[in-house]
Amino acid sequence: MDRLPFGRGIIDGVPVAPPTHLPHREPIHVFQGFDALPPATGPRLLGSGVTLLVHHPSPRPPRDGLLRVMTYNILLGGERRALLEAYFATLEGSGRMPDVIALQEASQPTAMELARDYGFHVAYQGRDLDGPVVNGKAILSRYPLLEAAHFTYDFPAEARAAAATRQGFMGELDEDRGALFALIDLHGHPVALYNVHHSLGDSGINAGQLWQLQALVHAREGVPSIALGDFNANINVKQHYSLLPNPLRKHEPTETVLDYESRYGDVHPSVGDWGVGNIADVRVRRALHALEHELPDPLRRARELRVRMPDGSLMSPDEAREMLVNGQYPKHSAMWMRLQDVADMSTLNSLPDGAGVVPATGKRFDTFFASRELEPVLLEVDHSTDASDHLPSVADFELRAPRH
Repeated sequence: MDRLPFGRGIIDGVPVAPPTHLPHREPIHVFQGFDALPPATGPRLLGSGVTLLVHHPSPRPPRDGLLRVMTYNILLGGERRALLEAYFATLEGSGRMPDVIALQEASQPTAMELARDYGFHVAYQGRDLDGPVVNGKAILSRYPLLEAAHFTYDFPAEARAAAATRQGFMGELDEDRGALFALIDLHGHPVALYNVHHSLGDSGINAGQLWQLQALVHAREGVPSIALGDFNANINVKQHYSLLPNPLRKHEPTETVLDYESRYGDVHPSVGDWGVGNIADVRVRRALHALEHELPDPLRRARELRVRMPDGSLMSPDEAREMLVNGQYPKHSAMWMRLQDVADMSTLNSLPDGAGVVPATGKRFDTFFASRELEPVLLEVDHSTDASDHLPSVADFELRAPRH
């Protein structure tokens, strides 16, 4: 029902289609190597707002014919630095390092050091000087970077103020958000990447950001594209309710608002929004449906879905769901919650609550949307690191040969 067009004209203050103009494009500086980079001097070392494109003098080669992409919100510029460095060392040492990595909440020094040390070209943008904060985003690529740009979303001050009034506090609404764009050369074929970190909290603001992202995607129509990052909305939930009876849905992923409420309740994790969250608002779901029409969600298309567990073992969502349906563990027990997060491929890494229990969230904030020309081979959520309050998500794509 959410996908039907009726009612769209009554959604006040939030666009219901991509805008006709593109978000503001920030200036860019290009560097050959890392030696001449200007240092970040702001309080959070995010940068001046200028996009930085750095070509590595000795990039390491991509691993094979597949395009392996990661998105990872690394928490406040890489706050858990030792764990982050250990995780990247493990990826490189085990041969699992992706070819392209999209980072959110990255500081300029962290992004540049990771790119330099592991042989990536890098595009970076962030700002904590001379204007509203823009949390740092980076695209690291072992494929050549042909272009890069940061597009800052347009939201008037009165819209922010109204959103703050609705939710009762400012939260992240005083920050600017946008999309970091990069065009990579994938074996002679251009592929566009859009790394986003959308606003948590007000659902109208989040929906508007999704529409502005689509305007950017439309501007590169015909180019295979991947939108990835921290969408700060539970991408799993597609509609409000299902017409299927409940016994059948017990074997299904959590795709409706009502099923989320039934399985998770009013959960209060240390990361993300509480309860169902902003995805309960039909405006967010409609904007996501429109984005998925252009760039389908790989969750339903990938040949293999899996979660890398803390001990390094692998489990599929179907295996976790089978154990849940069989009633092997009491509902809301510690093991039940871990299995529920595996079943729904949650990407949030909550701290324990006051009782020492790590809640299940079932929320997939960090993910990919990809053009149909990019066939998803694998989608993985990695629980083997605690370097952030988000979990890394990895996808392998195969570029289909163009049809003639």
